[in-house]
Amino acid sequence: MRRLGFYWRLYKAFIRASFVREMEFRANFWAKMLYNALWLGFFLATLKIIFRHTDSIAGWSESEALMLAATLYFIDALISTLFYFGLSDLPTLVRQGTLDFVLFKPVDSQFWLSLRRINLDQLGSLVVAVLLGVYALFQLDYTPSLLNVALYFGMVLTGVLIFYSFHFMMMTLSIWLVRVENLWVLSDVFAQIGRFPTDVFDRVLRRVFTYVLPVAFLATIPTQALLGKASAGFLWFAVAWAVGFFVMGRVFWKFALRSYTSASS
Repeated sequence: MRRLGFYWRLYKAFIRASFVREMEFRANFWAKMLYNALWLGFFLATLKIIFRHTDSIAGWSESEALMLAATLYFIDALISTLFYFGLSDLPTLVRQGTLDFVLFKPVDSQFWLSLRRINLDQLGSLVVAVLLGVYALFQLDYTPSLLNVALYFGMVLTGVLIFYSFHFMMMTLSIWLVRVENLWVLSDVFAQIGRFPTDVFDRVLRRVFTYVLPVAFLATIPTQALLGKASAGFLWFAVAWAVGFFVMGRVFWKFALRSYTSASS
């Protein structure tokens, strides 16, 4: 319990430091908020254009696709707020040799790398995503049950953990690929596939993106759960995948550190 208390105090210190950093560059903070709003507006405009020519795509109506977009935007904001940019700095730390300072700290290196940088400019995106989801449900004239809401947030959390573990493993490759700076592109490809409902793919790819490379849990399955189209069994499968991915990422990180040559060597 004492150790958990230590990490909780450390995380609160990360939040305070992130808040101070954002307030030092307020213009940049508001510029990021505007950029996120423009990105969402462009995405919704594209969605509107598509549905001007059809009533549904792979069984998804416009309102259901809007709910999918809200889920995607919500998960993306959580990922960007909590860990994405902190982990994306790992290749730079390895290349500059400053990873040494992390490894010598009296704290778990994965915890420090993952959570030290919190992007508070994404909080507005979280609020917008929630409002967009509420609007989509209003358009559908649908009120989800408490069970469906619980399934939804459970699958959202597992989707975030799955992406975190995948992104962490991709960034860990920088231990060997020192001069490769854009490893984050691999994670972005993973996320880009998740932007589409898996129903638009053929049966083989649909199974791959659900049971092998589970990008379906980044938006499709959580949205289906909220709309009452996914069973509770999917949640247990998502939890198993999330825990499995996390353990794989942890083991891979420990293995990679054995090959790490510090800057002082």
